[in-house]
Amino acid sequence: MIKNWVIYILALIGALVFFLFYQMWFAWYCVLMLLLLPPIALFMALVAAKGYKVHISAPRSIKIGDNASLTISTSRRKFAICSFSRIDLTVTESMTGKRMKQNLFVQGNYDAKVPMDTRHCGSFQYKISGIRVFDLFGLFGFRRKAKASCEAVIQPVPQMPDAMPSMNGFKAKTLRKSNSPYSEIYDVREYIMGDPIKNIHWKASAKKDSLLVKEPQEECYGHARVFLALSEDRDIFDRRMGELLFTSNYFLSRDIPHKIRVLPPMKREVAFDIQSQRDLDMALLRILRMKIPKEETDAKK
Repeated sequence: MIKNWVIYILALIGALVFFLFYQMWFAWYCVLMLLLLPPIALFMALVAAKGYKVHISAPRSIKIGDNASLTISTSRRKFAICSFSRIDLTVTESMTGKRMKQNLFVQGNYDAKVPMDTRHCGSFQYKISGIRVFDLFGLFGFRRKAKASCEAVIQPVPQMPDAMPSMNGFKAKTLRKSNSPYSEIYDVREYIMGDPIKNIHWKASAKKDSLLVKEPQEECYGHARVFLALSEDRDIFDRRMGELLFTSNYFLSRDIPHKIRVLPPMKREVAFDIQSQRDLDMALLRILRMKIPKEETDAKK
């Protein structure tokens, strides 16, 4: 804005010099127009700032490497189109707390597309921290309060781990009592008053010379656990998240419930029970919104 005022003052001085040497109607016209320019510019800026509105939105589903854009929509009164504005955008990464600022210049009612950085997964908060509305000549500017913000969650891409989990470790190792009377697996115990007669094991009872009954059993699966260690190194974290997503989907496709155990540095672990795809989606969302403790830097030292 200072640059525009310098240009205006130089133009006004030039018009006055031109008037002194050429006192005709055209010289009068140039001086008069330059003198009226500041009041006109001030009126334009005031009107434009009064009815200014802004909205920000991000795509719902984004993965690492996708071409995605943030949409910033501006609207103002129809007779205030002869103005432009500077929008200050602040991007905050939830996990590390890092911030980055961008400036965007728009004119009139406009939907601006701001490219998003999708190189790494995580949760990113986009907030309009300030708006400054200028007249068309850039001589006056007025700040407007803005409360527009949105969140963009960039999901990891499944990545096969170096060592695939062996399913032998998750096959049934023990048996437990079953509520189904048609189970092919059963245990034998002594008859207790009130047990159904149809459950009596007659062959075993004849050998033991006492009544024995069948007690249905079912296979009890081992409990799978997937560990995730948080890291501020974005490449390492992206790889770990991709392997976590691949492994968890691998278990779900084989109907194996499991737990995801997140290990923040210098903090207690956080566990998530995964029974379905919805549980996995909710767990990933919460993990990507976690904040990595600052103690990790001290631990590295």
